[in-house]
Amino acid sequence: MGTGWRARRVGAVYLVLSVGGMVGAVCLAVRFDLRIAETVAALLPSVGGMYLSWATLRADRREAEDLARVADRLAPAVRQQWESEARVRRLNDPYPLAVSWRAADARFGESWSLLRELAEDRSGSRTRWADGPAELGGTGGEITDVFLERVPTRRLVILGGPGSGKTMLLIRLLLALSAVREPGGPVPVLFSLASWNPEAQPLESWMAERLQRDYSGLGDPETGHAVGAALLENRLILPILDGFDEIPERFRARALDAVNSALPPARPLVLSSRLEEYGDTLAPAHGVPVKLSGAAAVELSPLAAPDIAAYLRRDAGGQETAAAARWDPVIALLGTDAPVARALTTPLMLFLARTVYNPRPGEGDTDLPRPANLCDEVRFPDAAAVRAHLFDAYVPAAYRPHPGYPCRWSAAQAEQALRWLARHLQHTLGGTTELAWWQLRRALPRRFAQMVTGVVLGVVAWVAATGAGRLTAVFAGLDSGWLTGPPAAMVAGLAGGIAGGIGCGLVAGLTGGVAEGLTHVLATGQLQWPAATTANGLAYGFVGGIIGALASRGPERGHRWTWDHRMCAVGFGTGATLFFSYRVNHGATAAAVGALATATVCALAGGVFGHRAGRLSGHRPGAIPTVRTRWAWDWRGFSTGLAGGCAVGLTHWAVTGLQSLLSGAPSYPVSTMLTFSCAFGLTVGIAHGLSGKPADLTAPTGPVTLLEQDQRIFARLWLAVGLVAGAAFLLCYGIDYAVQGGLYYGLGRGTTDGRAIAMTPAHILDRGLAYGITVGLAAALSQNAWWYHTLTRHHLAMRGDLPRDLTAFLSDAHERRGVLRRTGAVHQFRHIDLQHHLAAPEPSQESGVARPGRPRPWVPRRRHTDREPMPRA
Repeated sequence: MGTGWRARRVGAVYLVLSVGGMVGAVCLAVRFDLRIAETVAALLPSVGGMYLSWATLRADRREAEDLARVADRLAPAVRQQWESEARVRRLNDPYPLAVSWRAADARFGESWSLLRELAEDRSGSRTRWADGPAELGGTGGEITDVFLERVPTRRLVILGGPGSGKTMLLIRLLLALSAVREPGGPVPVLFSLASWNPEAQPLESWMAERLQRDYSGLGDPETGHAVGAALLENRLILPILDGFDEIPERFRARALDAVNSALPPARPLVLSSRLEEYGDTLAPAHGVPVKLSGAAAVELSPLAAPDIAAYLRRDAGGQETAAAARWDPVIALLGTDAPVARALTTPLMLFLARTVYNPRPGEGDTDLPRPANLCDEVRFPDAAAVRAHLFDAYVPAAYRPHPGYPCRWSAAQAEQALRWLARHLQHTLGGTTELAWWQLRRALPRRFAQMVTGVVLGVVAWVAATGAGRLTAVFAGLDSGWLTGPPAAMVAGLAGGIAGGIGCGLVAGLTGGVAEGLTHVLATGQLQWPAATTANGLAYGFVGGIIGALASRGPERGHRWTWDHRMCAVGFGTGATLFFSYRVNHGATAAAVGALATATVCALAGGVFGHRAGRLSGHRPGAIPTVRTRWAWDWRGFSTGLAGGCAVGLTHWAVTGLQSLLSGAPSYPVSTMLTFSCAFGLTVGIAHGLSGKPADLTAPTGPVTLLEQDQRIFARLWLAVGLVAGAAFLLCYGIDYAVQGGLYYGLGRGTTDGRAIAMTPAHILDRGLAYGITVGLAAALSQNAWWYHTLTRHHLAMRGDLPRDLTAFLSDAHERRGVLRRTGAVHQFRHIDLQHHLAAPEPSQESGVARPGRPRPWVPRRRHTDREPMPRA
């Protein structure tokens, strides 16, 4: 029983006992002439508990009603998704291929008497239950009647060989169940088990995550998981589990045991698997045999020769057409022991054969290969050689010129890209079948991505500081050369390092500081101030990276603290570079002391926290892209940023104080140090407190839609965080300015009188704009999956591995070519055997067909003036 049901039961019992006890107490008081007033007064304290029980029951009832409405909204989205997918996969073209099945061997299912015993308590008519496994056989649409009526427990295992049509049958069953579903009833949802790791995640949690990902309107990344779990707990989801055989062999027994635990015999479900792989869990070499509890099993049958012949001829245009006559040599061998006859017995092989050899509407057959070649037993000595040849020829056939949909990529380019994607899934992502665009970043070295991000932040920081300096110079009537020189450079160095470190990791912070200094040199030709600016960027980038990692919500458990000598050395080196900054601003003595003090602080921070910063550098919890913003104040980020700001501000204040004692020049007051600390804390809290939440539930979220939404949210995040971060700096410095009547920019060794430079409100605005723009960009980059996806695909396009317009390529491969299929927000190869075939590093040993050579980098063959409209996700 679920926790919600237990809570309702306890509340109901408590309410009944409370009401009964109060009524009994009053009756006893009347019976034995006790004082009624005193009795009622004694019972009054229990009224609150009664109200809570009553409110709990109402809330539970309302929650159940709300979940039913959510299920009613989810059902059309699921049906719409799979109707579209059935159309793309051409399941009904030229007509639905009749897949038949029979009862599987008795060892794969439970005994029929046990099934009837388990289902005795299930409401409904029992007159249509099958009398035994022999009555489970059927064809095509009868699978719905088998599942709903003939199997007493409504738990069914569908077994079959590779490409025998298991997934096709599951899709048809899902659509049929959606059509007969009543309001408030369970929603059939198909889950691909290939992405589930039973060792790392419980089945219920994994299914709840898949519901939230594919139907993101269930809620934000936190509450959406809770809603999905509630739907599962209240049995408002009917799981259809596809691809049990795609789970790694060492996990299958554990996975099946987890299914039995999470979905006991009273829960209807459907499970599909290859026959041999499922049989291995019943007779494992080691361990206890496991099978799905309370389930009947059916096995898909090979296609009959007359059905194969009729299907191939109908797809070629009809019985009397010349294209259909091309199949006569093959059809003559059907039903025999010829290799081609043994190969063409599954829906998958028929689909490949029709794609390779049958012309499309408006296309002639003169340039197509002839099906009679498949009858050559010298070239294809066995069925495996025929299957390998069809896999080799499938992608070039899918990308041959189409009269209705001109393709921007040649067959060789498409095959190269698909092979790279298959190898990426197989080797980089551990053999998963889910091709998610936001996981493409795994192909890009993390340090490289952070360095490029740091360069972007450094350039933006300098542009923002310089632009803001010119604006403030105009408003304040000051020399624009001074404000676009040292002050702008110092602000840019701080902004680039702090923003890069806090938002995108330690490497990005260090790179941002260096990039800003180099940008200043290239833009102005100066050498003195860029050196100081780079020193600021390195030091503050290191500190910002450590503070950003500590403020992140990344995983912490299972890691012991260790002193990090390497990060300690890096911290000391970056802190010591502030010699240039102190030398320019404060003089030789303060330079040496300040550099040593800052280097010591950075070295301690690197040694103590460097190990965690290295693990979480650039870490962002939850890889799924977001489509709307959600604000949640992050006290952890604020407190961590406040502590880091105090450490940096205290060090800087101490150095300027020492310089004041030695030379008599004014130093930064304590209030300015506190101002910087508060602004730093607010910046970290803001950068780590804004997150995203998904969109609407009324339609499934497709890959293209998700990418477009994630791209739009980038600008919103930049604007929102930038405004709040800039306001935080303006507020802190503005309060300090109002309290002490003025601020000091620094000790001006570059000035004529050696005095400190007084900061005006225009200077404060300068800093607020620069910090706001840079911190906002860093926060948007860290929260946004689009940026790293864009960076990765451009990197891979330059290498010639993938097309630059990857989104259009994947959509075309799915919508127009049929090479890919779509499940929720991810793409998959049409069949896992196709993925394995394309991922193979060597030419096929079975067919002897050599793989095509590496084409030139990705350049479209021609430019269309009327671009093909992007298919709707």
